[in-house]
Amino acid sequence: MTKENILKRLRRVLRIVGRVLLFGSALVIAILVAAHFAWKYSGSKEWKLELDKNGVQVYSLKAPGSTLKRFKAVRRVKTTLNRAVAEMISTDLEDCAEWMGAKCVIETIQPWNPQEMYHIHLFRINYPSPFSPREFILKVQVSQDPQTKAVLVKFDSVPDKLPRNECCLRVEYMHNSWRFTPLENGEVEAELQMNMDEGLPYFLVNRFIPGSLYEGFSVLERRYNREKWLNAKLDLVKEQ
Repeated sequence: MTKENILKRLRRVLRIVGRVLLFGSALVIAILVAAHFAWKYSGSKEWKLELDKNGVQVYSLKAPGSTLKRFKAVRRVKTTLNRAVAEMISTDLEDCAEWMGAKCVIETIQPWNPQEMYHIHLFRINYPSPFSPREFILKVQVSQDPQTKAVLVKFDSVPDKLPRNECCLRVEYMHNSWRFTPLENGEVEAELQMNMDEGLPYFLVNRFIPGSLYEGFSVLERRYNREKWLNAKLDLVKEQ
């Protein structure tokens, strides 16, 4: 076989390999697109238990039309309403770092409004590479049911309160809430409902949030009963 024939055969083989790879790539892309839309429009819109361990229950809810799940975590804690709420609405840098990491930044945008029981703050948090830092502008509002004494603390994003900062990605959508319900024997039921989009890949969020919530809820009692909160007393919160 001549050198010219060998080259012709090699070119034919390469063309075939190229077509196979092209077809394979197109097939993979088609499968991924189909899987994405199948996932997006699936869901029962009902809470499903994902994790139940050491007194912590984590639930997820998948709604048709959304790629991100919503999450809920619940546990009982030996503490008081005042301690739990004081921790939740704190604007101390130490408490920000306790919840969100050592490089947390917090700034007051609108101080506490005692009539409407809310304040507005900016939180800036570093995310692991390759993700850019995230910036949250949140309205934190407190209300208490006069009959049950349950306290609701809502965290709602108000992204247009300040101009955008080039350092960070401004989180547009966040509607999280904590509900603290007093129980017998000095316990409080803490419930977090998480409904937010931090601009992260949805398959990572859906996969890792349950474990992250479990870890956070495992240390709630320690956080709420730190020495700085032992004598916490808020005018807006009445114990049972």
